[in-house]
Amino acid sequence: WYQRRVRGLLTFPLAILYRYLVLPYTVPKHKDIFLTLTGLLLYFFCFGTDAWHAISMTTGSYMFMWLCGVKASTCFVVFVCTMSHLLYGYITVSGVNYTVTWTLIHCQALLKVVGYFLDLFDEGKDTPESFLTYTAYVYFPFTNLVGPQFQYFRYKKFRETSTTPNSWKYSLRQLGLGVMYIGLFYGIKQFTSTDFIISEEFLSWSLPTKLLFITFWTKWFITKYCAIWCMSESAACIAGLGEQENGDWDGVVNVDVVKFETSLTIQDELTSFNMQTHQWVKRNVYKRCKFLNIPVLSRVVSLAFLYLWHGVYIGFLNLFVVEALGISTEEALNRYISRDKISRSVPVIPRWLLSCVQYVLKNMCVGYGLCGFALRTPARCHVFYSSVYYCFHWGMVVWLVFEVMVVRGLVGGKKSKISIVNRRSGY
Repeated sequence: WYQRRVRGLLTFPLAILYRYLVLPYTVPKHKDIFLTLTGLLLYFFCFGTDAWHAISMTTGSYMFMWLCGVKASTCFVVFVCTMSHLLYGYITVSGVNYTVTWTLIHCQALLKVVGYFLDLFDEGKDTPESFLTYTAYVYFPFTNLVGPQFQYFRYKKFRETSTTPNSWKYSLRQLGLGVMYIGLFYGIKQFTSTDFIISEEFLSWSLPTKLLFITFWTKWFITKYCAIWCMSESAACIAGLGEQENGDWDGVVNVDVVKFETSLTIQDELTSFNMQTHQWVKRNVYKRCKFLNIPVLSRVVSLAFLYLWHGVYIGFLNLFVVEALGISTEEALNRYISRDKISRSVPVIPRWLLSCVQYVLKNMCVGYGLCGFALRTPARCHVFYSSVYYCFHWGMVVWLVFEVMVVRGLVGGKKSKISIVNRRSGY
């Protein structure tokens, strides 16, 4: 417990040390050595000999690509082998109570390793670049435990820089947000816990009370992830990583706090959370499935990868299924009863009131799925979802079936006429 928290704090003195002593006075090769060694030290400090899982995966993948060359087939082999190693870890260490094990650093290193070779393949390179630069990128000490992810080209630009960055203002802002989220999480934790939503007290409540409670309970549950990402990004920016071409420092931002906390749609909330991982999946999984020529299948493959990468708990799968159903239902509903259409049809209803209702419903739907993520195992998930009658599961499925079979069936034959009416009426 204390090691993980000390580890999180160690990234800041290391970042300051790198910023003022390593960055201005060393050549890129020396920077690679410093980042590799400090990254490995943090690995062993937190996970002991279990760190060899990530190290062997990183080293073995490089040796294989060095011997066989960077090709589509070898990239696929590395992807399959690294994922198999990770899944082995998930299967052997998973239990009722989730504990942080070597799979945490392994899943982060996996994205770096696979992304590195795919980037080289896209650039047309036949062999890997320097092993030392490769390990410094993978073991990058300020993000090697929890992210955020970033591409290899960004690291190459980072290692070649010798000018002290002007990132203090942005870094301190992200650090402040992280501290705020930590305070909220531990402050509210005094009054609740993950197991509360399957406790006798919670189960005795009425359905509306349960749904309203999880709307705000899951906002608390997710604050710990926002905290660690904001603080990790802060340390990376202190060291000089994250500068954009326009001078902004949000190049490795993993949670857009303002958008995440104020979004009115499920889609907007998802695109503002764990952003770098989602971009990695879009770039390296979704777009590479275009040869299938079936966008829906590409999305299914991407969601399947995200599920397996997070872990093999049924609660994780439930979250991604609810998110997919929620987005589809949201898109379908917006075609008929969007906030703008209601405002025009019933002008007496204030727009701010509609926004508040939409905000609560959005958080309720996302929270409904996150409860499975928090509970993880089938038995615990069933206790919660049966207590709310699986209401969102059934509701979204019924609506989608109705929308596909009835609404689209009726509208399909009058498509041209309706499109003319819509253009005339301004929809």
